[in-house]
Amino acid sequence: MAWHHTAREKQLAPIGQYRPYPYRVVVHDTFRQYQLSMAALIIRNGMSVPEFLLFSAGYVLTHHRELKRFRSVFRKGAREILAAVAEPIGPETLEPISEQERRREEAFQRFAEWAEGEL
Repeated sequence: MAWHHTAREKQLAPIGQYRPYPYRVVVHDTFRQYQLSMAALIIRNGMSVPEFLLFSAGYVLTHHRELKRFRSVFRKGAREILAAVAEPIGPETLEPISEQERRREEAFQRFAEWAEGEL
C-alpha cells in the first residue's frame, strides 16, 4: 500500500478505521428518483444521488433539534478516540502504525459500549 493510499484512507476516516461499507437504498418511484437527482444537481453540480443522501444525512445529524444529545455523545467519543491515538508510542514498539490502529480500535470499542447506554 502506497503512502498516498494511506493518506486518502486517513482523509476519508479521520476518527474511526477505514472500512468501507455500502448501504443499499432502493427508490421505486420514478418521480422520487427524478426528484433526488435534481436536488443533487441543484445543491452541487455533478453530485450523485448516493452523495446527496450522505450529504442530507450529515445535515440532519448536524442540525436536527432532537439530536442534540446524540451530537454531544459523539463529539465526546471523537475526542476520546483521537486522544487515545495521539498518546506517544514508546521506542519499544516495533510497528507504531499498527499500534495506533490497535489503540484506535480499542478506543472505538470502549466508546461504542459507553454510547449505547448514553443514548
